[in-house]
Amino acid sequence: MKIQLTLLKLLFLSLLFSSATSYATETKVMIRAKAVDAKFIGTSVGGLRAIIEDAETGEILDQGWIRGGTGSTKAIMEEPIKRGQKLTDDKTAGYLSTIDITSPRLVRIKVIGPYAYRQSIQEASVTTWVIPGEDILGDGITLDIPGFIADTWTFVQEGGVVEIYLKASLLCGCPIFRGGLWDPSSYEAKAILMQDGEKVAEVELPFTGPRALFSAKTTIKKSGHYKAIVYIIDKETGNVGVDRTVFEVDLEE
Repeated sequence: MKIQLTLLKLLFLSLLFSSATSYATETKVMIRAKAVDAKFIGTSVGGLRAIIEDAETGEILDQGWIRGGTGSTKAIMEEPIKRGQKLTDDKTAGYLSTIDITSPRLVRIKVIGPYAYRQSIQEASVTTWVIPGEDILGDGITLDIPGFIADTWTFVQEGGVVEIYLKASLLCGCPIFRGGLWDPSSYEAKAILMQDGEKVAEVELPFTGPRALFSAKTTIKKSGHYKAIVYIIDKETGNVGVDRTVFEVDLEE
């Protein structure tokens, strides 16, 4: 009798489990990332990690890489965008996530990148409901990410002369050059020089081109180790990019 009851319990649990899993529905969600005041972020800057998780439990439902092109410059940047207008095509960067769910789920979608420029990695997230079988395709869920890709370095010459360089672009890799869509006159670039945790100088970095490059020279009058915190900012959009480097000045002969 006990054996029969045990078998019945196992059969009931098996049926319950198979019933629960049989109702799981494959649902697709397109995930994209777009640079603020620029285009879609994808392969050209190393891609982004996309994660979709249950917003209430933290369970990871799926994850993968956003890859592809930056999209149409004309459609995204040059022409007025109309309500309902599709901005992407099958070549535009995105990750098509597939999740199996049995009931509506409140999910959190996170994107992290760009991975080719670790010093400029940003993260953005949003929550949304996903319904079993109701795919979210087309432009999908698009997250806007602020910032610049910023890469800085220095060159120390004799007499304490220090050359400071900043190479910058939008997060999508979109180029900065005179007369372009992203003109350097829209941005301000500076270097903050630190020694022993104290600011010792602030140096403006004008655009020296021809593409992406800001630079200037300054003179350090005291030997020692220094840190340069270099930034670029667009005060209209709030985009900011920062990179840091260290250098040493030796004035002793």
